[in-house]
Amino acid sequence: MFNRSSNISGFVICLILLPGFFFTNSCTGKKTSIHNQAVWSTKDPFTIPYQVRNTQENSGNLVHNPSFELGKYFSSDTIDLSSFILGWNKVGENVIWVSLNKKEYSEYDVSEGIHSIKIVRESASETDLMGEGIMSDFIRVIPGNYSFSYDIRLENISSSTLRLGTKLYQAVNIRLLYYDKNKIPVDGKYYYPYTGTYIDNSFKGYSFSNFWHIDKFDWARVNGRSYNYPFSEGDIPDNARYVKIFLGLKGSGTMWIDNVDFRYSKWNFSTLERMEKYIKQDYNKSDLLLPAPKIVKETGDYSYFTNDGNSSQYPVIMVPSAPAKQTMLAARLLKQRLDTIFVHNLDGSFNFSGVEIISDRSEVMPDTLTTIFCLGRNELFKKYSANMLLDSIEQYQQGYLISNLPEKPKVIFMTGNNPVGDYYAVTTLIQLLNKDNFILQSANIIDWPDFTGRSYLFSAWMNEEEMDRDIGLISEMSLLKFNKAYVGYGQTRGRKDWYDPDDLYIAGVKNAGVECEKTGVTDLAIMVNPYYHFDYEMHTDSLSEKLRYIFTHSDPESLKKLKSVYQLGLLSGAKTLMLMADDFVPHEGDYRKLYALYTPEDKKRFVNLQDAQAYMVNEIYSWLEKDYPGTRLEFCPPWYLNEFIDKSRGRAEQYFRDLIPQIPGDVAIIWTGPTVRSLSIDMADIFRYKKLIGRYPMLWDNTLYARGLSSNYGGYPALYPGKVKMCNLFEPFDVDLPENFEKYNDGPHMYTNGAMTSEQYQVKYSTVADYQWNTSGYDPDFSLWKTLLSKYGKETAVNILKFNDVYYSLKRVCLLTDTDQNFNKIIKRGNNYSNRLQVIYSLLENNLKTNPYLFNEITGFKDEALQCFESFKDNNSRSDQQSSKK
Repeated sequence: MFNRSSNISGFVICLILLPGFFFTNSCTGKKTSIHNQAVWSTKDPFTIPYQVRNTQENSGNLVHNPSFELGKYFSSDTIDLSSFILGWNKVGENVIWVSLNKKEYSEYDVSEGIHSIKIVRESASETDLMGEGIMSDFIRVIPGNYSFSYDIRLENISSSTLRLGTKLYQAVNIRLLYYDKNKIPVDGKYYYPYTGTYIDNSFKGYSFSNFWHIDKFDWARVNGRSYNYPFSEGDIPDNARYVKIFLGLKGSGTMWIDNVDFRYSKWNFSTLERMEKYIKQDYNKSDLLLPAPKIVKETGDYSYFTNDGNSSQYPVIMVPSAPAKQTMLAARLLKQRLDTIFVHNLDGSFNFSGVEIISDRSEVMPDTLTTIFCLGRNELFKKYSANMLLDSIEQYQQGYLISNLPEKPKVIFMTGNNPVGDYYAVTTLIQLLNKDNFILQSANIIDWPDFTGRSYLFSAWMNEEEMDRDIGLISEMSLLKFNKAYVGYGQTRGRKDWYDPDDLYIAGVKNAGVECEKTGVTDLAIMVNPYYHFDYEMHTDSLSEKLRYIFTHSDPESLKKLKSVYQLGLLSGAKTLMLMADDFVPHEGDYRKLYALYTPEDKKRFVNLQDAQAYMVNEIYSWLEKDYPGTRLEFCPPWYLNEFIDKSRGRAEQYFRDLIPQIPGDVAIIWTGPTVRSLSIDMADIFRYKKLIGRYPMLWDNTLYARGLSSNYGGYPALYPGKVKMCNLFEPFDVDLPENFEKYNDGPHMYTNGAMTSEQYQVKYSTVADYQWNTSGYDPDFSLWKTLLSKYGKETAVNILKFNDVYYSLKRVCLLTDTDQNFNKIIKRGNNYSNRLQVIYSLLENNLKTNPYLFNEITGFKDEALQCFESFKDNNSRSDQQSSKK
């Protein structure tokens, strides 16, 4: 039986560590000496004791002298290549230790501190094995997953194999060299189960490999990686006990390196292990705000009502005399929350009829002892506005302030730069109200969003009930400060005839538009993919005549079809249209990524796909400009990620070279990153796509389900069963992104894929909101904890995390093979997890009586895991029987 206490440390230890010098692997059940490193495995980090992993993570950056600040010159010559750099060794003659103390160098030659490494190669031989660069001393490691990043600047980089006409490939030669306990080199090849091939896991310069040439790449942070998701980037060989880092140039050109970071990553720990530090800690309400504001200064608890029977001292909400609908929406939201608190805490002796909303010109002004929640730019606000830091938000359209001035202690000022900002101020303030008393955990807050467009997706409606639930959740999602809701091009579920919307789609779009218009804080957005009637990446030769001519680029009737579907949204108030050309554009030739035109008429008029799609984009753009001015247009091209471009045999580059000059500069171009589900995006990735599209892209994120996928598309369950316990049913938004990522997005807007109707995805989307509002203050695990805590309370939140841990422990058992261990021991262990899962489920059944949606989803997860285990037992039992007969 599980202890219902919120402290989970004992729970974690009982699964991992046993007294003495032995530990038990929570997945394989093997009892091993803590010093027996032979069983430690990167593929299954839980073979390594928790204390060992935790110590390694807490070591931080393992690189000694990461910014090359420690060293000395052997000569005072103006430019002297002779120098000693602590912890590093030069490889080659053209490697310079840059110092700002030398007049030949400027601040542009370093990224951090006063030193960097500069490599200058005027020419390069294709027979060079490593090129020239800087090599670290030995760095002690244990098996596991590591993050690796560095600051880099490049100029005039060419391949060392120009004779062959190749891309850069390994011209920027970033490497991790692996060594065993005796410092003997270990092979860097690593098996990639997705393709069934081996990858050079020593090479970490993949970010630059698919450039043809780099003229100039300014200082930027880049991640050392061998490949994209679903490859488990950062894993090192099981027998590696040391690594060396090589940062070099194999091609020709100039390269600068600074600020190297190599550390044991969080992806060596289960969700429960990572969350324990948050669970043990107590927090103020201001710590738990979702999304987290930019600046919060706590001013102490404030009592806005004393229950002494004096009804004149109930608080009031003051609004301007002619409030905008968003300001009134905010006032009603605050009133609803305050009324709920009063009804909950007052007994029948109080004659409470609800908190009043009054105008700043009301004839009956409140008593001087009454708390005033002063909302918007009313007359009272104007009287004291000189004392507020309004200049701190004036440049941010959605910015707001919450202020409690010393000279007016009974007034809580909440104001935005516009009425939407008023609403956002209230969505923050209501999180500071205690539900069991009349205390406001007061704080002065200055806040604004990083992303101005923060969106989510409606589910693919199966019926009216799903549609109504989605539309009912618009106001709830606005509490998280989401301001755009997309109707996807897969609406309604199972329907491929995008050009002939059914009644459910029409009603859904109309009703969503009514709700968005009513509140004024959420905009409706419509996606349409005019190729969706095709199957995924069909060959042009396989198209039937009927299918082929449903939509063509040269037929005016086809464009009318497209506009008519969009018009359903526009007439319902849609402010954004997304034109999709992803996944369903047919291809020609012998390869799926050779997207092409598919009718003789289109080929005759446009010649190629890019001209046809430019025409389509321009037609929609001109129509919007004329009839629906101010509507944002977004376009998703067929090659919407870097890896698709890499594999297009040059066709994608030509496509963008032709397309981009033909379409308006304010059409947003959709991008999913280096791959479909990009768990890591760095400045090299952004630089590459931006160079092709002539503007910063708009990110379409697909990562909320990436790690837990169990299909052929990747994920730990499918490819790395030993890592399954790191999965999370309530995976937060957790992507390695550049600082100030919003600056590198069109708008800046960002779209995150996933159907928000389920409780599971509402939790995930809460963390998305937290990131998009405040990128620099975001911590994925803490954001998840804030969400679970605020939605369900501490006991339920902890039980959800325990359920997740045992759920994936049981799933791990189901992925074991007969080579892993004795079948009877596997079954015994699985039965143990199965029993634990049902115990936690019974606790959640009690916890979630008031949340049937989440409980139903938890029930589904529980049943699926138990069925998986039963099937596993049956299949292996039959295999054993057949083996015994033989």
